[in-house]
Amino acid sequence: MISSFPMSKSLTTAFLLSILTVVGLKSSFARSPWTSVDAAKQSVIQANEPPFDKLELFAFFAAGPVNSYSAYLIQQRGTDFTPDGDFISYFPIPEKQNILRNVKPRVAHTPSPDRDRALELVRKAYDAQRNRQFVSAGESYQQALQLAPNSATLHLAYASNLLLSHNYPSAEEQMRQSIKLWATNAEAHAMLALSMTLQRRNAEAELESQEALRIYPQHISAQFTLAHALTNERKYKEALPVIREARAALPNMTALTKFLGIALLGTGNTDAAIEQLSSYVKLAPDDAEGHYYFGVALRLKGNSGDAQAQFLEAVRLQPSDPQYEAAAHPDKEAAAPNSTLGPKPEDGVVSGNSYTNRFFGFTYQFPLGWSVLSAESARAVTEIGGNLISTGDPTEEDLKKAVKAESHQLLFVMEGRAGNQPMAMKTVMVSALEMQTAPTTPESYLKALGWRFSQTGKAMEASGSPEGCSIGGQTFWKQSLLVRTATGTSFGAEFVTTDRRYLLTFLLAAPDPKTLGDLEKSLYSIHFVQGST
Repeated sequence: MISSFPMSKSLTTAFLLSILTVVGLKSSFARSPWTSVDAAKQSVIQANEPPFDKLELFAFFAAGPVNSYSAYLIQQRGTDFTPDGDFISYFPIPEKQNILRNVKPRVAHTPSPDRDRALELVRKAYDAQRNRQFVSAGESYQQALQLAPNSATLHLAYASNLLLSHNYPSAEEQMRQSIKLWATNAEAHAMLALSMTLQRRNAEAELESQEALRIYPQHISAQFTLAHALTNERKYKEALPVIREARAALPNMTALTKFLGIALLGTGNTDAAIEQLSSYVKLAPDDAEGHYYFGVALRLKGNSGDAQAQFLEAVRLQPSDPQYEAAAHPDKEAAAPNSTLGPKPEDGVVSGNSYTNRFFGFTYQFPLGWSVLSAESARAVTEIGGNLISTGDPTEEDLKKAVKAESHQLLFVMEGRAGNQPMAMKTVMVSALEMQTAPTTPESYLKALGWRFSQTGKAMEASGSPEGCSIGGQTFWKQSLLVRTATGTSFGAEFVTTDRRYLLTFLLAAPDPKTLGDLEKSLYSIHFVQGST
């Protein structure tokens, strides 16, 4: 499930197809064949699974597994048949054909009309899939699953077809069903990790990659997705040894050169980063991300002219990316919110203690007597928070400008104070963040935020894990927060949902947990107009 193509923010069907079919890729573990797998690391013996029959093995190969893992599984599980020439011809890669030619059946085949019919449908589906007729292939896979619903590899083969057509939710559903039927299949976990990586759900991709490697430590696709996920999560120290190990296994995988350059840059080894990124952009001149990080490295060395050329090339290749735009034109001010024609996220009005947003189609009743503060005040508070969680990453200056350009402050309210009483610091801030260039989910957004807090000392801390909840008929994810300053500790909670390709966030702050709990109750006044999203 890997390819020599560069991994960038722009993904094509051709790229996915090359990942899943492993076109022309020789097994990278000729030096360390499946027989060398550390038994201590192989926690579950695959022999617990029954021998492969024709349907199960054909569907498994149709899913595009790593060659070394295919050989290992066949050795562990065995088969109840010997693949004939027709069976082998469906998989024209020499390494796969060699694996199939060496299959020795362990038990006798038991005829099953339903599974035989399902196999014919899978062959038909695989033919259509190889011709990029993904809809037709999907129909045949579905028919096959009606005959063999408990086939773990059939669910996985169908998932690969859905992944090729960029239908990530349905692909994930099939992958998880496959894992439910066969929990110790490293290939299913690796494919799920790939799907998460393509969606930039990096924390989840990291976990699934690690599970695949726990089951089969030499799974090259999982090594690649783990290296990619750790790099995207900015876990650069953790990423470096993983990237180097993956490069040793996959010396022709150019994307790993980029990951290595980014990780070296993030750990302060700028000269080595420049060397890697310079090599990478020559190998992959159409990868905007490579040019951007090369520019960041050059900027750190004070080579502003060459850095600017790299930033401009990144913007030319990917003009919709605000981070690249911020780097290429650092002095350019973001367009004023009211300069955009048509409906805007800021289209909201306050009447009494009721806020109505016409763009997103929701209303919210904030506590009575509270004061509405300006959007400038909200931006100032956001900037202070951004400084508190600064990690010193060399891309932060661009990222902050990009977030500023893509964020929209909708509402900022604070409890008033009576007479000379001190301010209670109870606030609610409602914001929207565009997801045009890096789509994410509320859960993955909060997980990434929590990890960032963990890297910046004790000023901010995510308490517990994100939890799902329903508010106003809409699914939200909640993250509890702690903020420590010189004046003491305050408590917060961020509620996030997606709406019209935006992350819609409600950030609450209070001086103590009880007050915060009372404030959270106000969110249940939120009402979304049906059909507005």
